[in-house]
Amino acid sequence: MIAPCMPSTRRQTPAVHADRWGFRREGRDLLVAITGGAIVGMPLLYTMEMWSSGMRLGPGKLLALLIGTLFINLLFSIVSGFRHEYGVISAALESVTAVGLGLVFSSLILWLVGEIAWADPAAEVIGKVLFQAVPVSLGVSVADAHVRGQRRDGDDEPAEPSRPSRAERERRQLRQDIRDVSATLSGALLFSINIGPTEEVILIAGRLGAGQLMAIVLGSLVLCYVILYASGIKDHPVHIPSLVQSPLAETVITYAASLLVALALLVVLGQPESVGSLDSLVAATIALGLPTAVGGAAGRIAL
Repeated sequence: MIAPCMPSTRRQTPAVHADRWGFRREGRDLLVAITGGAIVGMPLLYTMEMWSSGMRLGPGKLLALLIGTLFINLLFSIVSGFRHEYGVISAALESVTAVGLGLVFSSLILWLVGEIAWADPAAEVIGKVLFQAVPVSLGVSVADAHVRGQRRDGDDEPAEPSRPSRAERERRQLRQDIRDVSATLSGALLFSINIGPTEEVILIAGRLGAGQLMAIVLGSLVLCYVILYASGIKDHPVHIPSLVQSPLAETVITYAASLLVALALLVVLGQPESVGSLDSLVAATIALGLPTAVGGAAGRIAL
């Protein structure tokens, strides 16, 4: 009897004994959490009003904001956390972790875009980071409900009793590739269409040097990879294996497609300053490419 032909996947479930101490699962949970935080919080991290609001809060209000954020994350964690354990104590620990991840992620992104620096006053940096950490931490806490379990099964057709012909597998792979590109472009556009026309992109692009822009490129690629593969939140069927379908290649392709969306938005909707010269256009495209890349990768896993 010929066994049914099932599409191969890149993500392989590790053997139980290979994760005896739970480190693999803990790392995967944290990456899923980062994915949820990036998807929810990235658009707000590019909002000037969020930056200025954090600067205006005094110590008392910042403390109240922190306590309120911990409490809301506690409620979310009880209902649907990014780990597997349940209970008030585990939810409390998870809410602290969510807020901590929100603070770290917000700090890194604000530093990448040049909104905070080592020389800035501590109170100003704390206010900006804490205010931005609120939506990011909420994204972390609800990652289980909105991110975990997302998988792309490719075709909705049932498995055939015999191995499909190469022509049929090529047809399926082409359909899958078209869906991937469409999902990437759609997600990138959805995430960045309200950011492209704003002054924030010009501000970020104008204050960053070549090294900082390269850091944004690397950060965008890392986020793409985490969302697409490292968190292990999706199966990816491959009908015709090729080098283009490797995790690294698809990460680069996703980022490249997202950059094209960012460039198109700047040309069509962007401020005149962002397209005034080639240097400014490149810098603005890279600056806008960070949230666009998150949207593009999110579109892929939502397919």
